[in-house]
Amino acid sequence: MSNKFFFITAPILLLLSACAEKQELNSFTEVQTQLKNLNAVLSTDSKLKQSQILPFSEDYLKNRHKVLSTADLQSLTEHQIEELQYLIIQERYPERFLPWPASINVATNLNEEQKQAWQKLVISRLEDAKKSKIFYNRYELNKLKAYSESESLTNLIEYFKTYKPRSRLGIYQLPNGKEWYQSKVNHYLGTVENPQIILTNIQTLTSHYSKHNSSAVSFSISDIAKKHCSIVDGLNWKHGFINFSATFEQCEIKSLLAYKQVTLVLAEIDLGIHYQAWSEQQAMVVLNQKLLLRPEQAMELLDYIVMNPAAVLSLARIYF
Repeated sequence: MSNKFFFITAPILLLLSACAEKQELNSFTEVQTQLKNLNAVLSTDSKLKQSQILPFSEDYLKNRHKVLSTADLQSLTEHQIEELQYLIIQERYPERFLPWPASINVATNLNEEQKQAWQKLVISRLEDAKKSKIFYNRYELNKLKAYSESESLTNLIEYFKTYKPRSRLGIYQLPNGKEWYQSKVNHYLGTVENPQIILTNIQTLTSHYSKHNSSAVSFSISDIAKKHCSIVDGLNWKHGFINFSATFEQCEIKSLLAYKQVTLVLAEIDLGIHYQAWSEQQAMVVLNQKLLLRPEQAMELLDYIVMNPAAVLSLARIYF
């Protein structure tokens, strides 16, 4: 993590530490265990104890904040502090109004009683979100429709029939969307940098790429990390509680060279969609110009970028 980024976040961390002095502090392991239990419904790990608290309900938000704010900062590593700070910053942004993460079928982990409560929660949250002009994009909406159909969530099936998604895929279009994306870039890149500068630098690296000398199948940061690196535990349920930055930092770069071309191209697409307002068509043109892909592969890669803003930068950073 850069000194510049740490300098910016240090005052906030000191404030958190001061507030936590009056309550019991928890170690990294304790914080991670509590977050795993709280987010069990958002995981495919059947070994986790299922929480009775629905994701993004008021109880969930309060409990998550409490867990994050009671971490013992003095016992954490620099990477752990940075990830903790990132998760606390994310609490400010529109995500809390979009209670169903489109990357996972939450309902499949709920019992029938919970499914009824879940439908009410999602509809209530989305109605509140409309007042703040916060909407899912069409990729997310299509996934939620499919999940609702598969789990026979009749109230949501009807609700989504008239739900209007936002016009573009990138999170820049949401209120404070560019600031939200900047916070993600800071975290995954490990430094504070203008996304436009990052995009320009990456485009310089990918300008000579041709689909005639590249290939790609599926792409998952988590899978790459598990296959080639010694995993460093993290606090983010979205990444399977893997700290990407710390994991890739200690991983041998030569074992990751095979992913360089696809990673940099996806980083370019990510910045284009979420910061530069690229359309789906623009993103597809770049993908197919620079990577040799079947149509379904291109859609899979684009879907990954739409669902995981800026995450690809955690791997891309080692190549530039």
